Amino acid sequence: MSNNIIKMGVAEAVMNYRQMEKHAGSGGMIREVRWQYADMANGGDGGPLGFYPDDFTEECGEEGPSCREYNYPEYQDEFFQEVCDLLQWEW
Repeated sequence: MSNNIIKMGVAEAVMNYRQMEKHAGSGGMIREVRWQYADMANGGDGGPLGFYPDDFTEECGEEGPSCREYNYPEYQDEFFQEVCDLLQWEW
């Protein structure tokens, strides 16, 4: 993935999550995203999705693919680190 695509993705993620925080406050969804991003910033997989998406063709456990495996398959830890840093989320 090119640096320009990564930078655009970081900017888009930051804008999206700032809006979520603004409108949802500290709701469950943003708490989950913060946990997932912190986990992925540290090399983790963001945890299981908890379901098996119809368009996912890889083999995985009962809880379906991980957040990273399904939503961010080619993203490096640095992407999540930068998003966390810009949003001032601990990772």
